[in-house]
Amino acid sequence: MFQKLLKGIAIFALFVGLLLGGIEFWFYKNQEEIFERVKVAVNDQINGTLDVEQFRFRPFQDGFGFNFTLYNVVLRDSLYHEHKKDVLNAKMIHVALDLGSFYKGVIRLQNLVLQDGAVTLFVRKDGYTNLSVFGAKKNKKKNKDSGKSDQLIDKLGQVHLSNFGFRFADSTNGKSFGAIFRDVTNRVSHSDSSWNANISGPIFFEGLTFKPEKGGFLIKQETYANLSVSYNQSKRYLLLRPSSELRVASQDVIGVNGKFDLSEKPAHFSLGFSAQKIQVGTAVKLLPRQIEKSIDSIGIKTRVDTHVEVEGIFSHEPPSVHVAFETDTFQYPLAIGMLKNMKAKGVYTNQADKTKPPGLLNTQVNVPQVAGFFETLPFSFDLKIDNITDPVAVIRGKIKADSAAVNGLLDPKRYVMKGGEAYIQIHYDGSLRNFYNAKTDQFNGKLTGRAYLENVSLNYVPRQVRLSKVNAEVYFDEKDFLLSKLNFHDGHNLLYLKGGVTNLIPYLFGSPRLLKASVDVNIPNWKMNWMEVFVGKRTASKKYNRKKFKLSDLLDNVIDQMEVEAKLHSKHLVYYNFSANDLRGMITVKNNSVRLNNFSMRAFGGGFKIAGSIHNPYSTEPPRLELAGSVTNADVHSVFYSFNNFGQKAVTHQNLKGKLNTEFKFAANLKNDVTLLPKTMSGEVKLNLVNGQIINFEPFLKMKKLIFKNRNLEQVRFAPIKNDLVLRGEEIEIKQMEIESNVMTLFVEGIYSFGNKTDLSIAIPLSNLSRRDSTYQLNPNDPKKKKGSRIYLRAIDENGQVNIKLAFRKKKPKDKKEDEEQAEVEK
Repeated sequence: MFQKLLKGIAIFALFVGLLLGGIEFWFYKNQEEIFERVKVAVNDQINGTLDVEQFRFRPFQDGFGFNFTLYNVVLRDSLYHEHKKDVLNAKMIHVALDLGSFYKGVIRLQNLVLQDGAVTLFVRKDGYTNLSVFGAKKNKKKNKDSGKSDQLIDKLGQVHLSNFGFRFADSTNGKSFGAIFRDVTNRVSHSDSSWNANISGPIFFEGLTFKPEKGGFLIKQETYANLSVSYNQSKRYLLLRPSSELRVASQDVIGVNGKFDLSEKPAHFSLGFSAQKIQVGTAVKLLPRQIEKSIDSIGIKTRVDTHVEVEGIFSHEPPSVHVAFETDTFQYPLAIGMLKNMKAKGVYTNQADKTKPPGLLNTQVNVPQVAGFFETLPFSFDLKIDNITDPVAVIRGKIKADSAAVNGLLDPKRYVMKGGEAYIQIHYDGSLRNFYNAKTDQFNGKLTGRAYLENVSLNYVPRQVRLSKVNAEVYFDEKDFLLSKLNFHDGHNLLYLKGGVTNLIPYLFGSPRLLKASVDVNIPNWKMNWMEVFVGKRTASKKYNRKKFKLSDLLDNVIDQMEVEAKLHSKHLVYYNFSANDLRGMITVKNNSVRLNNFSMRAFGGGFKIAGSIHNPYSTEPPRLELAGSVTNADVHSVFYSFNNFGQKAVTHQNLKGKLNTEFKFAANLKNDVTLLPKTMSGEVKLNLVNGQIINFEPFLKMKKLIFKNRNLEQVRFAPIKNDLVLRGEEIEIKQMEIESNVMTLFVEGIYSFGNKTDLSIAIPLSNLSRRDSTYQLNPNDPKKKKGSRIYLRAIDENGQVNIKLAFRKKKPKDKKEDEEQAEVEK
């Protein structure tokens, strides 16, 4: 029984095979007739002409069926003679017809292969389109089945495109589309009201343009497409399903979806693109060139999750574009440092103002939260950018950092911050592309902000300066810093500062303008220690490198370049032995110099005014001190004590009493410990001493051993002494000076040396050698005392001691030649 069944099946199969083979053989023999029938059927469907150079019937190429290969196929619309553009031009088209449909008299394309060619569609400015080729001929009568769809697209099954282009251009609005299908398969299925297509394969996009002057999307982009398309014939809309995606040359995958509503004229469309972790540089290449250039100019390089929506109509207006994005971490360089580990989430639109059409001038980027680090300082801010062609940004942000974060910006060998917090708020409204215009030396926007320091301690290591309890409040804009409060303790003093700094922000961006600070400084009780800090050695600060930010370099550079004017007030000042009250004056710091202007104070029991400068070149040259001033009604004992006896030991504060009025000029080089280099000293003194006394003065005591043994040379009172003294190096040149005292009258002249060159001539007139008791009235400038014989003494330095000897005559002054020779020897 089973054998008979198999035999029956075999006989039936052989019959079917012979039948189909016969059919194929029949078609092969009658292919020319069939081909002409197909051409007539196709031409009957179109409003134009279809030309085929060569035809081949290939019955077994795709299995049994009606398979044809057409060579050099050209499809033209009825007005080809005017525009000379083929609707279709293909070197090879392979067609597989549906067998069942063919017997029913219906041409259905089961499989279609297009190779090495292109479809070119257009709309002219007069509204004519070569798509009319797919309409019925005007003289064609409608048949009774005209209610059914007679569109050629309904007859498609599977389409394969190999090196085949598709281009569309609408001259009425400038929109265009172009793509080359490298090796793409399109599988088409049908339902009652729609058809569906799955398109897969490599596609080269020439571009999708909505407005020529604005550029287009997907310009010259190699992709691999996996698209799912559906067309609803009754509602006339084309869907690009959400499952569609494009893989671009960078291997990033972009999800695609969209809808084209063709039921209205002009047609409405919407497109969506989405990507995960795509490089910004890759993503912007899919956008119009102007948008790409604008985004590139901002300079953000990172990966981003993004979703793009494009919506519009096929008219002259550009479509609206909305982008939602979230970045991966990235860096952004500034002129004064680097923004690091930034992350941002926001939206972009080219229709910020809904009452205006979409466009680059109507663009806006909103980023409500950006977080990251300025170098090591954590920050957060929100950002809004308008007009992406020339970006104008509104930025509001804050930085809050502890000492550890700040120390990350500092050179630990120079600056160390301990404790406390730093807090900065900023608001910027201006150009994002160029904060600062070097040509105009202007900031391209408005910057405002404030900064706080709370309980900060800061050490300047090279000078061992330790500032504590630093509290500051600063307000700033694009030009100036307003220092509303700065209080700190320097280890000895509490300082209170107010003032401002001009041109600081422009300077950080390269402005050549002078940095200038004006401050009021109040130091209630000042134990002065800044001279050692200024005069001491230090290495010159490094040139500020804007490419490699270091806050230490910036601080040093700003300090070195800044000119500071400070109004100074102190109720009480102490500097070693020097003490003063109610100090007021102006200090100017500029080019490694400190200048004192109009300083006045109460000191030495009188008044003290001073002006001058200290210049420290921070090189092999020593610091230089230059002073000029006056002392009024001062206690000479206090003056000598305050200035450490001016660096000499012969006449000290212990030997002197009296009231001093003087004007002086003084200059000298300094050691790093602020002591004087005696050989560099120079100056002039207008001396006026009243009620003067000299007590236990060693030279007088030595003189007593020679003469006036019975007189009180231990305590000598003087008449007012007025004289001009000249200081050269370690020597004071004393012009002839009368010293009228209760002991004797002396005439002194010569050189008094702080070193070992003291050589004074002392003349004692014999006419006033009579003993003077307590009733003696001082009578200076008495002509009688200048006459008559004299005793001459010489005070000479011998082995570091000043000894007084008798001289038989007055020392003769050296002539000019001797002075020059002596000077050369000394040199």
